[in-house]
This record gives sequence, structure tokens and C-alpha cells, in this order.
Amino acid sequence: MAAPRFSLLAFAAAVAGALIVLFAPLYTSCGSVTACHGDSALTVNGRWILVVVSVPVALALVPVLIQYRVARAIAAAMLWIGCVVALLSVGIFFVPAAILMTIAATRRDPVPEGDGSIVDR
Repeated sequence: MAAPRFSLLAFAAAVAGALIVLFAPLYTSCGSVTACHGDSALTVNGRWILVVVSVPVALALVPVLIQYRVARAIAAAMLWIGCVVALLSVGIFFVPAAILMTIAATRRDPVPEGDGSIVDR
């Protein structure tokens, strides 16, 4: 069975958030009064920022690989905790992933056709 749609969307949102944090010109530096330019977090902070942004991406990947509702609920809770802890830095960029993972955790998986059992994965 394919991974639930909202889990995949949450993973895609986490990857998009990570790419925005890494490459978007989020920092502004001015050398003189008229010459200002934007720098990315990767340029300003160095390669260690890859570790920081890889944590929410890895958290969002787990429910895609382990297709259980409990995995989605735990990932949603961990994403929200990470968003709140890092709210003043990179956490705001991962809020869409946390919202989508919360939706994924609250939805029930459809029962496969032909199987009469009621299974809550």
C-alpha cells in the first residue's frame, strides 16, 4: 500500500522548508549605505546548518517509510515541538510540514479492498 497522501505532502513540505532555509537570501548584509545584499543560511552559518534542517526532514520521512498511524502521530508531535523550539530561527519554515503531518495523523487509512477485517493502521 502506498504511503498516505498527507504524509507524502508533509515530507515534501519539509524538504521545501529545508531548501528555503538553505538557499533563500534570508540574511541581509550591508557593506555601505547603498550596497546591501542577501545571503543564505548556508553561506552565513556554514555546513552545520545541514544538520539542523535535516532533522525535520528525517522526522517527516519516517511515516512515509513506516506506514502506521502511530508513526504519523509521533512525527507530528515531534515536528510541532521542533517548530516551537526553533520558532525564532528556522522553525517557522517547517510549520506547513507539521500541519500536514497532523492531518495525516488524524486521518484513518482505508481498509484494503477484499479484506473484511477492520484494521487501524
